[in-house]
Order: sequence, then structure tokens, then C-alpha cells
Amino acid sequence: MLASPVPAPPPAPVLFSPPLEQLMACYPRTPEAEERLRELHALLTSARPWAPLAMRMAWLEQLARWLQAPGAPPSRRGRLAPVESPGSARLRLLVEVLGEAPAWCESLRDVITSVLSETSALSLFTEPGLSAGRGLLGDAIARLGQQLVPPAPDEQDLAQLVWRLFPGKEGQAWLDELSEEHVVALCALLRAPTFAPLMEAVEDAVLVLATRASALGLASDVLARRPPGSLEQSPFVRLPRACEALRAEVRAGAQGLAVEWRRESCAEAIAGCRAAAQGVLRHMDAHAVGTDLVYRLEQLGHALDRLESLLWLLAPDHSRATPGAATRLLSSLVDAHARERSVAALFRSSVRYISRRIFEHTGEVGRHYITTTPGEYHRMVSAAAGGGLLTAGTAALKLTIAFAALPLFFEGLTSAANYALCFLLIQLLGFTLATKQPSMTAAALAASLDVKAGDKGMHSLVKQLACITRSQLASVYGNLGGVVVTVTLVGLLLQALWGRSMLETHEAEYVVRSLHPLKSGTLPFAAITGVLLWCSSVFGGWLENWVHYQRLPEALARHPGLRCLLGEARAKWLGNALARHACGLGANVSLGLLLGMTPAVCRFFGLPMDVRHVTLSAGTLAFAGTALGPERLVEPEFLWAMVGLLGVGVINLAVSFSLGLSAAVRARGLEPVGFLRLACAVLAGGLRSLSDFVLPPVPLLPAQRPSSPYSVRSAARPRSSTRPNQEETARPH
Repeated sequence: MLASPVPAPPPAPVLFSPPLEQLMACYPRTPEAEERLRELHALLTSARPWAPLAMRMAWLEQLARWLQAPGAPPSRRGRLAPVESPGSARLRLLVEVLGEAPAWCESLRDVITSVLSETSALSLFTEPGLSAGRGLLGDAIARLGQQLVPPAPDEQDLAQLVWRLFPGKEGQAWLDELSEEHVVALCALLRAPTFAPLMEAVEDAVLVLATRASALGLASDVLARRPPGSLEQSPFVRLPRACEALRAEVRAGAQGLAVEWRRESCAEAIAGCRAAAQGVLRHMDAHAVGTDLVYRLEQLGHALDRLESLLWLLAPDHSRATPGAATRLLSSLVDAHARERSVAALFRSSVRYISRRIFEHTGEVGRHYITTTPGEYHRMVSAAAGGGLLTAGTAALKLTIAFAALPLFFEGLTSAANYALCFLLIQLLGFTLATKQPSMTAAALAASLDVKAGDKGMHSLVKQLACITRSQLASVYGNLGGVVVTVTLVGLLLQALWGRSMLETHEAEYVVRSLHPLKSGTLPFAAITGVLLWCSSVFGGWLENWVHYQRLPEALARHPGLRCLLGEARAKWLGNALARHACGLGANVSLGLLLGMTPAVCRFFGLPMDVRHVTLSAGTLAFAGTALGPERLVEPEFLWAMVGLLGVGVINLAVSFSLGLSAAVRARGLEPVGFLRLACAVLAGGLRSLSDFVLPPVPLLPAQRPSSPYSVRSAARPRSSTRPNQEETARPH
């Protein structure tokens, strides 16, 4: 039995291709013009609408590369060359050639129609720049996975072809600079039925995005931060219904007022969704911020923007505006695809809200460390002296742990517990630690960096900076004075009672050598410690925000077990205490862990790492001085150690303050004031201005009571009375 013959493929249609010389006759005979026309002639004659899908896609990529290549093509003979970009000029040349050669236009139309009909454009409209519901952490992991293992190619997905046609920022720039006139002319040549598969994908994408936006807006944590009301009237409930009604009207071929009324209903629902999202953001600004919720609200805003663009394509005001709107939408899709590959960009926008909230918390705490009156200044010195007194005990325990030769983990754990307990005691007793202030006062200063145009001399900023500087110096004086005096007295007492110092001679010499600014890593260690100090303040602000976001004070006040154990009043007091001290609690505990565990973890990996905290280093150096005796205090090694201690203090405060200020400025979206401009404003005040940065504030003179109800005397410069006293005039001579 003979096999049936295989049917032969249909013969390729014979298309008329205008010769190259005929094309060149319409343009100037220059080498550049001939090269452009040869390239375009070769491309258009190689179009194969009946070729496999991969070959057709490859041909479209070649055409896109030619359109986006540098070098402007020539204009037709007898016409002035228009002022346009090279990409728009190449599109103009393509439109002119297709208008002269209907066969080439038919081939291009067949290629595009077949590619669009054999691929799906739904993911092109619904995926770029939009989350698939995984949340912030899930999307971050997904982006990392895509960078490590790129997704498998899928010929049926039109989005992957679009990313190859318009790669990255270059493709977006080319789309943005296109002339809308040339785009409209090209779409007219290709005809509307060519884009029918795209319009079907737009209809489906409208339903998908409306449903996603509705699901994001009806989440439980979003509804909990919205005012109570009927769910039926929620814009997130009305949005999918309005979009489905508009889609049905368009599919039914309706026009005029019916479509316009449906389009207005969709616009009202989108506006209501945006207003509701802004209300949730304002609620978080007033109470507490959730990073994942902020991310989902941003995704909601992006989904609404995309939905609005698609609705404009689905039901435009007039058909001529459709090509321009489609080009702008395609440019936004290319930009979204380029941005969604960056993990840093994913966190940058979402963390902005919570970072601003964190630095607002730390700024509120930092305002308590700024002194403006002599009484506040002296109280700051006293509180810092108390902090130095407690730090002396911490320094003694630090030396004991360091020379005990414990295993690395237990050495770090005991050091962390030592630091954390000391810092918590300082907070509970109302004392002050100088190194905790810079990152918090920097957050308070950040709000003053928005210098108004009328304050060209920056007087208010200089005044606040002077208050911060002298307050910081006051706490440093108190800390160092308290710890040095306490350690010296304890050392003398130990020698009187036991006849020996706390440290052996070789241990004291090791402490002195470890603080040498040139022969040890003291200064780099001090810079790393400044970074840890700033990190602890950030964690403190985050913990306070998290406590309020989770409503832990209310949960503790109403906890049945706590109310039964402590009583209703004490449980409520515990919740209020947590709300007040959450920032300090988080900062102190985290600082203790960072200072204690960082050296141990680094040494575990073979890194010779240590921390240098100015107050603790002053205490350890004072213990070493009492062990060595007064005659060793004037030796070069000990003097170099004192220089190193001074450098530790400066670097601790400078690094922590600069990191806190720069982070707070970025979180608030402010424009920082230049250092040179600020220095000139400080120096413009002369010695009086410079003294305000160091010396305590001068008390104001008491205002004198005016001698007449119609006169006012100046408290700063009282006037001398020219009239004789009544008692003197009545006194007999």
C-alpha cells in the first residue's frame, strides 16, 4: 500500500519590491543616505510572514535595532529636513517607504498580525512593575532569584519580545522621543485589525488589574485603618463592577454617552481608591508605619495608574489619540520592567515612610538632649556625671571579662549583657550617656535644615546647632569627669584595702598600648563604634514604631493573665511604660549586643576587630593609670593613649552624628545645607557666635519693673534715671 503524498506548502506570494535605485532617486545621493536606504531595503525584502514564529520575532528585532540605531536618515528631495531626533527620523523614513511600497507594508502588517495572534500580551500589561501578591519580602526573594537564575524563554509571551525590542533605558528614551505624527501615520498604514489581539488583551488586563486593586484595598489591615462605613459603598468594591460594565459596553459596540458615562464611573472609582490609600498613609504617619503595608499601598497606586492607562486605550475620547497613548503606555512598561530588576529600588520607596517615622521618633527623643537654659545645661552635666559613675562599674567588668580568657561566644555574650544592663540602668535612673546623643540630636536637627529663603543668614539653624554642640560637650564633660573620678577613687580604695590594683602591670600596659592612635587600630575601631551607635538609634526608633503598629501597650493593658497577676492598674501602667520607653529600650539593648557580640563574631572569622567607646575607654585607661602609678602618667606611651582617647571621642560623635543627620535628611526628603555655607554662617557671627558652641548659655537679666505704666525698660540695657530720688530730695542738707 502506497503512502499518501504529503501536500506541498503553499507557494510564496510574489510581492513587488521597488528597486533600490527607485528609492534612492527620491533622496539625496549621499553615502549616508545610500547606506540607510540599503539597510532598510534589505530588511523589508527579507520579511517572511509565513516563516516560523521564532524567525518572525528575530526579523522584528532586526527592524527595531535599525530604527534605534544612531545616525539620522535623509529627508526627501525638495523638502526641508525637520528638526527631530534620529530615532524619530528613522521612523519617518520607514513610514515614507511603506507608503511608496504597498507590498512591503502588507508584509510588515502580516508579520505583526501573525506574531500578535500567536502570542499572549496579558502579562505585558499586568506584570511589569506590579507585585503578584507576594508582599515585600516575597518580591525581594523573587527578584534575587531572577538575577541568579534568569527565567526560561517563552515564545508565547509577547512581553519577552517587547523587552528585546526596546532594551532598558535606551529603548524607553527612543519611545519617548518619537513624533506622535509618525506613530499615527504608521498605525494608519498597519490598520486597526492588526492590533485586535492587543485590544483583547487590554480588556482582560483591565479586569485583572481591577480585581487586584480591589483585593489590595479590601485587605484587613487596610480596612482597620479606614473610617467605619458600609462596605458596599467602598470604592474598592465599585471598581471591578465599573470596569466590567465599561468592558461590556465596549464589546457591545456602544458609543457616545453610554461609554462616556461608564468611563466617568471608572474614573470616580479610581479617584476614590486613591483617596482611601492616602487616608491609610496619613493614619500610619500619625500612629505607626508598617513596611509591608506601605509596599502594598504603593503597588495599589501603580496598579491604579496602569488601569487608568488601559482604560484610556479601551475607551478613548477619539481614535486619533490612541497611538500616542499606546506609545506612552509602552514607554512606561519598558521603564517599569527596567526598574523591577533592582532589589535596592524595591526597598528604597517602601522604606522611605518607615525611615521617616523612625527618625521622627529619634528626633523627639533627641530634643530632650538639647539644652537652651543654664538650668538645663547644669542638669545635663549632672546627669552625664551619673552616667559616668555607672560606666565605671561597666569598665571594671569589661576588663574582668577581657582578661578572663572565656570562649568567644561566652565572652561576647557576657560583654553584651554587661553593656546592656549598664545602659538600661542609665536610662532608668535618668542619667545620660554622651555617645547615645549624636544620632538622636542629628534627627532633631534635620527638620531645621530646610532653610527658608528669608533666613539667608541661617540664624535659626546656627542657633540650634550651637545648642546641640554645647549640650553634647556638656554630656562629654560629665561622662568623662564622672568615670575618671570614680575609677580613680575605686583604684585608690583597692590599693588601701588590698594593697594591690585591679589590674596587673602587664595588663595595664596592654590597655595603654591598645589605645595608641598610631600603633593600634583605635581610630578605625572608633569609627566602627560610631556606626554601631547610629545603628542602635535606628533600631530603637524601629522598635517604638513596631510597638505602636502592633498595639502592644493596649494588648498588655488588656491581657487577662497580666491583669490577674498584676492588677488592672499595674497592667495598664506596664503598657504605658512600654509605649514611653520602647525607643530607649531598643536602643540600649541593641547597643549592648552590638558592642559585645561584634568583636566576638569578627574574631570568630579571623578579623582583628574591637570596639572603642569613649566613656568605656576612659574608664579602662583610668584603671590602667591607677595600676601604673602617677610617675608613669607623664610617659610618652600614656600621653599617646590620652591622645588616642581624644580621637576616639571625636570620631565616635562625628560618625554617629553625620550618619544620623544624612539618614534623617534623606528620610524627610530635604535638601541638605552645604558645609561651607554653614561654616561661613557660623564664622559671620564672630567670637560671640563661636563661644555659644562651647560655653554654657548666659542667663537672661531679669526685667526691671517700669517706673511708669507708659514706659518700658530694657532688661539688657537699663536706663539710668535723670530725675533725683524723692528720698534724696526730701533729705535735709
